[in-house]
Parts: sequence; structure tokens; C-alpha cells
Amino acid sequence: GGCVIFPDRFHASTWWKDLVATKATAVQFQGIIPNILLKLPEEPEERQHQVRFALCAGIEPSHHEVFEKRFGFPVVEMWAMSETGRIITDNFEPRKIQTRSFGKESQWVEARVFDENDNELSPGNPGELVIRSNGAEPRQGFFSGYLKNEEATEEAWKNGWFHTGDAVIQDEEGFFYFLDRKKNIIRRSGENIAAAEVEACLTAHERVKQVAVIAAPDEVREEEVMACVVAKFPEDVNGAEGQAKFANELFDWCYERIAYFKAPGWVLFMDTLPLGTSAKVQKIHIFPPGIDPRQQDGSIDLRSRKKQKMQTA
Repeated sequence: GGCVIFPDRFHASTWWKDLVATKATAVQFQGIIPNILLKLPEEPEERQHQVRFALCAGIEPSHHEVFEKRFGFPVVEMWAMSETGRIITDNFEPRKIQTRSFGKESQWVEARVFDENDNELSPGNPGELVIRSNGAEPRQGFFSGYLKNEEATEEAWKNGWFHTGDAVIQDEEGFFYFLDRKKNIIRRSGENIAAAEVEACLTAHERVKQVAVIAAPDEVREEEVMACVVAKFPEDVNGAEGQAKFANELFDWCYERIAYFKAPGWVLFMDTLPLGTSAKVQKIHIFPPGIDPRQQDGSIDLRSRKKQKMQTA
């Protein structure tokens, strides 16, 4: 038999001590956790644990190899939902740890990429991940349904496939790559921008503690990228002048690393962001319903800086 350990929530300061004390051999966490742990000072316990592997959903590719070398165990990228009763994992060597691949379909699950009309897309085209059991009954092993909401259940199972709500791309080899939740895709001037990509870029900045990227309304471009940032050092955001300087520094950081249109057009520094028990930001709780985030005190408008990069010879 085995033992499952449920901490009340993630505690960065005692994480390694808790693993050593409990003698845990496998762990599972969200993609934000490696970034938090990598920013902590080294301590003896981080190499005294008995962990053989970790399952993680959404580790930033630039952190993957660094995390494994520092802490001494492989991090297996995965995809899962409560409704599905199964996971998809990138658990076969050579793992694609420099990418956002979470593996491909297996003997337990069929998976495809559909467009908004439920047409299957060819490799390289972004769409929605849909899955089902590969047995005689497509729903075998899945959840029985949403509580008192048969309509939502049937909508999720439209055309015999469970619609996950996740935007992905599949390559020629059949590997899937996570983009973001469909609801977190920002639609700007005809471009689809994954909030997760911008968040990963900003989180890699050494003076950023936490970040949530959301869609702000825009009268010209439909939506604009807005970054809600918790600075690691309060002195970086001391006063309007300090905030403007740091916001422009973060814009430059993104502009150098991702497509120009993905850089934040708005930045708002916040003291905290609402977190769930897994340390994942709860975006729906950042602002009350109906609030325009652009109108919040301290919102910094950087849209005029978003200009297409000039090609150099």
C-alpha cells in the first residue's frame, strides 16, 4: 500500500523540510511552484529528500532542466482534469523538457484537437483539446456529470468527445503542447495571445514575485494584454515614478523575448493576488464583476510602446 500526504496548502519556507520529514517519494504540483522554489536560497534539505519524481502541470520550459539539476529528480509534465479520471504525461525518454509538451494519447485515452465547429485540426494548428476513453464506451472512467446540470454535462460531451476548454497544438509526432485555457486567450487585433506565455516571461524576471495576465477591453483592438504584478521588492514600486520605471522595465523585458504584440499594454502593481490552495492565481477574484481593470488606481498605460520590431539585416 501507499500513503497520500495532503498539506493544508503550499508552504514554500517548509517545503523541503516537510518532504524530508514525511519521506515522500513522489510529489505533484502546479507549474508556478518550481519558479517559487528556484527563487529560494539553497538549503541542505533540498537534496536530502527521497523524491523519485514529480508530476507537474505547466512548468515553465526555462525552469525545467534547472529545477531537475538543482533538486535531483525528474519533473514529468502532465495534463489532467477532475472530470476525466486520467492523465496524459510526457513520461517517456527523451522527454521534451525544453517545450510545453505534456505527451500524447495512450492506450487509455484518445485525444484530438478540434476547432470551434468540432472539426479535427491538422498538426501545427491551435485548437481545443478533446478526449475520450478508447474503449467501447467513450465516457468510461470519466465523471458521471456536473451536479444538477445535465445541460452542461451534455455540452461538454458534444459529438462524443469531452471538451476540455484547453487550447493546445499537436505536432507531427502526435505530441500535444499546452497554450492556455481557452478563456485565458487574449484576442488582440486578430492575434490570439496565450496569457500563460506572457506570465511565464514576466515570472522569469528576478524582481517579479507573482503575476496574472488578463484581457483588458480595448475600443480599437478588441482586447489588450494587462499584467497584474506583485513585485518581489517593495522599493521597486514605491510611488508613481518608481512604478512607471519598473513597468517600463518589465515591458522591455517582454519586448525582447516575445512577439511585440504580446508585451503588456497595461501594467498594474498589486500588493497581493488571490491564490487557491495549490498556489495558483484565481483570476476571477482579482477584480469584482463588471469592473474595468484599466480604471483602477495605478494602472499604467504602455500601449504607445507596442510597435512592431524592425528586422535587422
